[in-house]
Amino acid sequence: MSGVAPASSAASNKLAGFAALLRDLMSRTAPVHRILADAARSDEDAASLLAEIARQRQAGQHRIARSLARSGALRPGLRERDAADIIHALASPEVYALLVFDRSWSGERYEKWLNAILVDQLLPM
Repeated sequence: MSGVAPASSAASNKLAGFAALLRDLMSRTAPVHRILADAARSDEDAASLLAEIARQRQAGQHRIARSLARSGALRPGLRERDAADIIHALASPEVYALLVFDRSWSGERYEKWLNAILVDQLLPM
């Protein structure tokens, strides 16, 4: 029998699925995001689009934090809002680009790292 509590196991599985989904999504969208971010420095429409994408990403990631909070899976003392901020920062296209494009990580390495860091930061020890 595993020493992992069922709620913790479900939360870990949820974060593993999120990391896998993000790996797939980022592999397709991160290059475009970089171009859009560059364009946003001098183009108002590009800046508006980039802001809307960030808003949508933040809302979606907050739903993950809310789900973890409602199931009682968050680390003790970690507020839902703070969990959402952690997810938003770590699961950003900028972090993906830094690790995969700039530091030559594989997509698999990124996914494993993201899963491990989210579990470490969000779930009880």
